Amino acid sequence: MKERNVLVIDDDADVTRYLGTLLSDRGWSVSTANSAEEGLAIARENPPDVVLLDLMMPERGGLSTLVELRKNSQLQSTRIVIVTGIEQEVHNIYGKGEHFDAYLRRLKRYRADAYLEKPIDPEVLLSTLDEVTAGVEV
Repeated sequence: MKERNVLVIDDDADVTRYLGTLLSDRGWSVSTANSAEEGLAIARENPPDVVLLDLMMPERGGLSTLVELRKNSQLQSTRIVIVTGIEQEVHNIYGKGEHFDAYLRRLKRYRADAYLEKPIDPEVLLSTLDEVTAGVEV
């Protein structure tokens, strides 16, 4: 079995560094990007097994990036895990409830494989990665 590879896309360098260290310590090959455009370029060049994708990024947000990743035929088997503090952001803007649920429905329509809330629990992240890659030849 080849080494599993993950691409972490988050505009916060501290987050990409933390997740990169956590995952490389657990045997993952890790690439990081601090913008959506950089992440898309890396994914096209070297399709990862999994993308950890932040939603709230400047210039190009995560939902647009998710759609772009799903449109690329090279990345059809790539698993995408949304990792974000978006729930709090949406609550701050719209209040709790319906707006956040509508946002999650849009994410599901574009086939995010899992959703994790920041701050990230390392064990939950690792078990989620195991779940989304279960049965997938990597």
